Amino acid sequence: MIIVHGGAGDWKQDKLAAALPEVEKAATIGFQILRNGGSCLDAAEACTLHMEECGKLNAGVGARSNLDGVQELDAMIVDGVNLKSGSVMAVTGVRHPISLARFAMEKTPHSQFAGEGVKKLYERMLAEGYRKETSPGVTSSPFHSQGGDTVGCVAVDVHAHIAATSSTGGIPDKMAGRVGDSPIFGAGAYADDTCGATATGWGEHIIRVLLCKTVVSYVDDGLDPQAAASRGIDLLKSKTGSQAGVVVADSAGRYGLAMNTKAMPTVVICGKSASFRRFTSTADLQA
Repeated sequence: MIIVHGGAGDWKQDKLAAALPEVEKAATIGFQILRNGGSCLDAAEACTLHMEECGKLNAGVGARSNLDGVQELDAMIVDGVNLKSGSVMAVTGVRHPISLARFAMEKTPHSQFAGEGVKKLYERMLAEGYRKETSPGVTSSPFHSQGGDTVGCVAVDVHAHIAATSSTGGIPDKMAGRVGDSPIFGAGAYADDTCGATATGWGEHIIRVLLCKTVVSYVDDGLDPQAAASRGIDLLKSKTGSQAGVVVADSAGRYGLAMNTKAMPTVVICGKSASFRRFTSTADLQA
C-alpha cells in the first residue's frame, strides 16, 4: 500500500483541483512499483520524484522561493527496516532532492547534509553513477512505471517493509537558510519496522512535538493508525497552537490521516485489488 499527501494548508479551490490529480499520479506510480514486487524505498522515492517534478506542489519545480527569491529545498527519506535516514537541507540548483537524500542514506556514513556539502554530495552522486543528470541540476528517474505545503508518502511493500519521505520548498516568506521539519528525523518523517508517518505544516512547531515519531509511537503502543494520527494533531495543537497534517500507515496495511487545516490532498492505494481512496479534508475522512 501507499499513502501520499500533497501538503496541508489553506488551499484555494483552484489550486486544490490542480494538485489532487498530481497526488493521484504520484500514488499510482509508487503503487505500481510495489505491485511489481519493488521495494518500499523505490516506491517512495519514485512517488516523491513525481511530486517534485509536476510543478503543482510545494516541492522541487513548484517549490516556494525564500525572501531572497531563491528556491531552497529540503528532503528526507527513511528506511523503517533499520531506522536509517538521509536528509539534505537548503538545497539549491537541484530539482530532485529526494534522490540526493537517498544517496546520502545508502552511500555515505552520514545522514544529514547542508550547505556546500550538499553540492559536493550531488557531484559525488553523479560521479558514482547513482543517478544520471539530464540537464544541470536535473536527474533522471531510474524507475519505470506506467502510470499547499510539504509533500510526502509512506509506502509498505510486499515484505511489510516501510519507507517514508518528505520534500518541501518550505513555508512562505522564509529567511535564507531556514530549515523546517521536513529533513528532521522524527519530525517531518519517521518509520520503524511496524509503522511509518510523514507530516506537513508549520515546521518549527512540528519539530517541537516530533510529530511523526510521536504518532508512530502511539501505534507501537497499540493505537490504530487513524486514532494515532488524530491524537498527534491534537497534541500539536494543544502544545503549540499551530496547524499541520500527518499521514500514517503500518505493516498490516492499516492507515490514518489527520489535519487541523482547511485541506490536505491525500490518496491511498492498497491491497491486491488496488483499492483507491481520495481525501482532501477531515469531512472526506468522516464520510
